[in-house]
Amino acid sequence: MRLNQQIDLMKEDILSAVQACIQIKSVKDVENAVPGAPFGPGIKEALEWTLALGKEFGFTVKNVEGYAGHIEMGAGELLGILGHLDVVPEGDGWSVSPYSGTIKDGKIFGRGALDDKGPTLAALFAMKAIKDANIPLKMRVRLILGTDEESGWDDMNYYLKKEEVPQIGFAPDAEFPVIHAEKGILHLEFSKYHPASLSHLVRVQGGERANVVPDRCEVALQGIAYGDLVKQLNDFSFPEGVSGSLVSQETEQEIKLIVKGVGSHGSLPENGKNAVFYALRFLRTLALSPEEQQILDFILAYPGTGYYGEGFGVALSDEPSGKLSLNLGILELTADNIRFVLDIRYPVTYQRDDVLLPIEKIARNEQFNIKILSHQEAHHVPKESPLVQSLLKAYSDVTGLEPFAFAIGGGTYAKALPQGVAFGPTFPGEPEVIHCPDEYISIDNLLKTTKVYAQAILNLAAELEN
Repeated sequence: MRLNQQIDLMKEDILSAVQACIQIKSVKDVENAVPGAPFGPGIKEALEWTLALGKEFGFTVKNVEGYAGHIEMGAGELLGILGHLDVVPEGDGWSVSPYSGTIKDGKIFGRGALDDKGPTLAALFAMKAIKDANIPLKMRVRLILGTDEESGWDDMNYYLKKEEVPQIGFAPDAEFPVIHAEKGILHLEFSKYHPASLSHLVRVQGGERANVVPDRCEVALQGIAYGDLVKQLNDFSFPEGVSGSLVSQETEQEIKLIVKGVGSHGSLPENGKNAVFYALRFLRTLALSPEEQQILDFILAYPGTGYYGEGFGVALSDEPSGKLSLNLGILELTADNIRFVLDIRYPVTYQRDDVLLPIEKIARNEQFNIKILSHQEAHHVPKESPLVQSLLKAYSDVTGLEPFAFAIGGGTYAKALPQGVAFGPTFPGEPEVIHCPDEYISIDNLLKTTKVYAQAILNLAAELEN
């Protein structure tokens, strides 16, 4: 297959491009947002860099006011490939610099290597391979570059109002073979003011994003003897991978505790170890005030019970997409206020209110304010559709692996299209490293993914059968 050979010859260029893109710290930074850079300077740089690469390859490119951009080839109806260049914050626990693009052991390491810079650039090089081979297309192929996928989709909402919407396409931002169904996603904020200051809990802070299992929680305590804390910490049993330490006695009044857990994607809370919950479980062993105990007990009893909504009584499930998942991604507790944010992924045969109404009732009973931060409806494309079948064939032909379609809890840009599915880049049996320390994509898989995407474009858009 000549395309596969061409892609093999591009290997060093692909690796260099992925490394260079990883080295741009494209984390959302609204404090430094300006016109043309609505999500901050790092994301702007990543977008402009990628568009420049597409232009260098001879494609038509467009920057849509810094919210998103696209790289396009061909003529006719529009096939969309929807990737993103923004990344979640790096977090702790890395063995290499998270923005280095380090290559070792046959892998490229860095935040965004797998989610989603590596796969997005794989799609771009797949387009280049087809262009260089002079294969005629019956469709326009447009690689859409998102910039706010991790934080609310303001990018895609803006882009789709301004630009033509592809009717079919795929998002290279999940798993192979093909994800034909994606759960609904509901982000809820709970908040409550305390009538009086707390006695011992000065602050508790854990997590940065709703869709990430927190791997760190910091606690500032007062009114408890340092020696008593040391003893309690020594007696407390953390599970493997979780640890707690007293960093320093910062002042005579305040002592800092840091609990470290294991991060993972918020759609798979069972794959992580939420540092917030382990911090609260330890705090519950201390002699706290009744009000403090009540706050901790609420969090541990409701979001802290199970991974599937059991605490709130919303442990829903269906055959197409499986169980609901619930992740507490952010907790901010001070002497007079508490705020936490939940990431909920609900099955495709249910509606938002099936989840929201029972949770709202509990929140009202406990005098919490509740706010919907964001909501995405569930999304489903039949397995028998030409889109799904074309992608399954591309996957099978290139890899020799068994093709099948399945559902996930993660939400991808596939939901933005009438007929959209998620397609790669993680292969079956590969470890889940998205949003984790030492995120990586293997070089072999990066090249294989590029070949799969090239064949997928041919199956969907080529003028002649290939």
